[in-house]
Amino acid sequence: MQRALVQLAAFQIQRLTGRRIPVDYGPVEAARLALGESARATAALAAPVRAAHHFSHLDAARSSLDRAVDAALARGGPDDEAMFALLEQAEHHLKIVSRNLPGFEPVDFSQACCANHGLLRYSGASASP
Repeated sequence: MQRALVQLAAFQIQRLTGRRIPVDYGPVEAARLALGESARATAALAAPVRAAHHFSHLDAARSSLDRAVDAALARGGPDDEAMFALLEQAEHHLKIVSRNLPGFEPVDFSQACCANHGLLRYSGASASP
């Protein structure tokens, strides 16, 4: 579901920053596929009673993401307001899930290897980019 959230957020950013270029629906399709995988994986699990609260947040996150896909594919064009609200809801539920059970932490992209590329400094003639 985290992957679907990232894909839909990328689509939203592209729409909001690149209005003059054709919209690429690839991220929406990738999100739809990721949500399908997630739905199949969670449907195959039998949630113990102690994990019911956790699963309710997973279901709520998936529902919000499913509706965000629908908003992206709306008949009159993507519904940006609805998508933004739904992505916020999904992120909220995924954050709750990450606090409830270890191992479900959302990815912190500020810690990714590519996040520091702009901070790298090359000194001297012997250094290469």
